[in-house]
Order: sequence, then structure tokens, then C-alpha cells
Amino acid sequence: MPAGAAQRRSVPEATPKAWPPGVSDKPVFSIGKVVERIKGEFPTISVSKLRFLEEQGIVSPARTASGYRKYSAADIERVRYCLSRQRDSFMPLRVIRENLAQLDAGRSLSEVQTEQKAARLVASEGQLVAPSAADGGLTTRELLDLSGISTEELETFVQAGLVSPDLSGRFPARSHQIVRLANLLAEQGIPPRQLRFLKTSALRLLDLVERAATPVSYRASSVAKARHLSETQELSEAAAQMFLQMVRVSVEKLN
Repeated sequence: MPAGAAQRRSVPEATPKAWPPGVSDKPVFSIGKVVERIKGEFPTISVSKLRFLEEQGIVSPARTASGYRKYSAADIERVRYCLSRQRDSFMPLRVIRENLAQLDAGRSLSEVQTEQKAARLVASEGQLVAPSAADGGLTTRELLDLSGISTEELETFVQAGLVSPDLSGRFPARSHQIVRLANLLAEQGIPPRQLRFLKTSALRLLDLVERAATPVSYRASSVAKARHLSETQELSEAAAQMFLQMVRVSVEKLN
């Protein structure tokens, strides 16, 4: 065998560089510096959050001889990707890990995002997911397909009282958003049973705004009932926004 051929065969194949390409992988940033760099974009980021993302396999910072973490610019971009997916799409960490693995294997960001979007739209039977009920109510299968959670996870949320089917077995149209958020919180270490107070608070808030809206009698016209519903929805949204802003103020005070 020619020596040149043997030499060519002994050369190992190049291993794809971890995503994102073209970004420095030199570990130069301390964990505190990483928090400072992305705090403006993600106000809730913290040292403990970064450690949790490391435990979950989202990022793997280098370690100094003394054991201190050192992050690269590429590590920071992976953290940004994870936090933006959680914030904008309520994406579970396991899905984010799968996406990053595909990106590390050489897939482009547009390819991964396109596949992820298609996965949310197509049911396991290969049909487009769309509520079959006129009021938007969801069957268990439709809810699982839209939210991407497992049957066991849904059962946990139902037992915690976060979502519940009606007598026909259908869930309210917004249930898929609730379970996706509940799943995100569960992956961050907040068990569903500890979120029950949110459901109770929502019901109390509804009672408050219903009494504040224009009273409507049982025999009222359809126009009056529609006005009452519209006012209730408007007041509910205002109260929910107020609660959100109060939470944000409380988080900012942690600094």
C-alpha cells in the first residue's frame, strides 16, 4: 500500500465545533461578568440560574485550577439562546437541549427553528392540530400535541388543579399555554402543587372584577351580556398587568 494512502487514512475526521460558529470559545468571563453582560436583556438572570443551566447541560463552562467557572463568548450566546427560547416560546429545557445538540451537529438555526415550528403544528397522527370544538375546547390529544408535554405531565397538572376538563372531557382553549408555562416552572424546580395558589388567585380576581363591571341580570339582553363580558375581560387584563408589573418590581428589588 502506498505510504501516502496510509497517511491519508490515518487522518481523523474533523469534529464540528460547538454552536455558535464564528464566536470565540476562549474562556475569559467569570460567572459574575456573564450575569452583568446579559442582565439588561434578561433581568431575572442570576448566578444560581447559570449554575442550574450548567447542571441541565445547556452550557459547559471551563474551570480554572482553583475550580472557578470561566465562560467564553460562545457560552454566553448559548445562554442567550436558552433564555430567549424560554421567554418567547415557553420552550422546555429538554427541547432546548435537543435543539442545541442539532446545532452542535452542524444544523443551521433556521433549520432547527423550522422543524420546531412544524412539530408544534403537527399532531402525532400526522394531522394539523386544530381544536375540533367550535368554542376552541381541546381534547386531551389536542392539548398534548399543542403543548408538547407527556400524558404523565398533564395528569400531574390536572391533579394540582392547574387545568381541568369539562364534563365532555375537553379542556379550555388556553389550557395549552397554562401547561407549557407550568412545565417550564416545573423544570426550574417549582412543583405544580406549589402553583395552586395562582389558580385560586385568578378565581378571586375574576370575582372582584365581575362585581366591578356593569351589573347584568339573568334576563338581560344579549347586548347587555356582551357588554358585561367585555368589561370583565378588560378589567381582568388590567388587573393581570398590574400583578405582572408588581412581580417585576419585586424581582428588581432583589438586586
